[in-house]
Amino acid sequence: MAAFVLAPGPRPAHHVPTHYAQVPKATPSPATAPSTCALRAALVGSLVATAASARAPKKLKTRSARASRVVRHASTKLDDSGAWSFVHLKNGDSEAKVYLRGANVTSFKVGGVEWIGLRADCKLDGSKANISGGLPICFPQFGPGEVIPQHGFARNMDWTFVEGESSDGKCVLELVDSEETKKVWPFEFRCTYTVELTDGELATTMKVENLSESECTFTTGIHSYFATSDIDKLGIVGKFKGCTYEDRTKNPPTPVDYDKDEIKIAEFRDEIYKKVWPSTVTLQDPEKGDLDIISDGGWRDLVVWNPYGDDKMGYKTFVCVESVECDPISLAAGSSWEATVNVVPRK
Repeated sequence: MAAFVLAPGPRPAHHVPTHYAQVPKATPSPATAPSTCALRAALVGSLVATAASARAPKKLKTRSARASRVVRHASTKLDDSGAWSFVHLKNGDSEAKVYLRGANVTSFKVGGVEWIGLRADCKLDGSKANISGGLPICFPQFGPGEVIPQHGFARNMDWTFVEGESSDGKCVLELVDSEETKKVWPFEFRCTYTVELTDGELATTMKVENLSESECTFTTGIHSYFATSDIDKLGIVGKFKGCTYEDRTKNPPTPVDYDKDEIKIAEFRDEIYKKVWPSTVTLQDPEKGDLDIISDGGWRDLVVWNPYGDDKMGYKTFVCVESVECDPISLAAGSSWEATVNVVPRK
């Protein structure tokens, strides 16, 4: 495994004294008078001993500073041994897996504790079109569409690993237009997804570039699954009070003002909290600790989803707290759109 080591900073220049106390002159007797060479040797020895004494404290200080530095080991490795290839990222005691199918982050561990959720019916052997869990990218459609399939085509396609193996704990994946994508969305585009491990944090950036000669329109989201010890004990805390809330289990959903800053799940949930992002939302798990979800950039709406009571999906072990832009995004020719999601565990 390649390693990245933080190099120690430059050593301070040692100060060597440039003047010394003068030795009083004496008139030696001929019998005892030292030779000129002997006097010169004695003087040089005195200078060396004094300089060494001046340097000693600084040498100890430099060793102490070096010992206090943190050594970080990071790596980026491609594993193509299975049906679907994935990139394994590591940085210190943090690690993550990012599958090329859908550019999906399926695992993020810190100190061996898993923070990304997978459904019980998830398949990673290629027998399903996409991965049921992780951080699926919904593009260029979030939710049901008329021509574009539900949640778009990006999660059903293999992305390209555009930066090779390295020692930085970071990967960049890319999806571009093809004949297949143009059948349902007739635009030229480049979608880039960057995933990086830094100091116990998972940082992701999604960027969409319109390479067409005309304006394009899309909706998008990260359908994030987070692992929970027990959904019944989980608290979701954020700046929800006063936002517009829609219960999508109702037909039609009726927008209302949400009246508190916490969400508890005790039944099937499929809800939109409008214009919550950018902000921080915290998952409070009494067994694992807290997890901060920090969404910024183009994300605006938060979706909460849990198939409460569905044991086949393993409803007790995950919750979806999603970063979404439900309203259509209009992107001029040659322009781009960008948004970020950072996942930060804390005790």
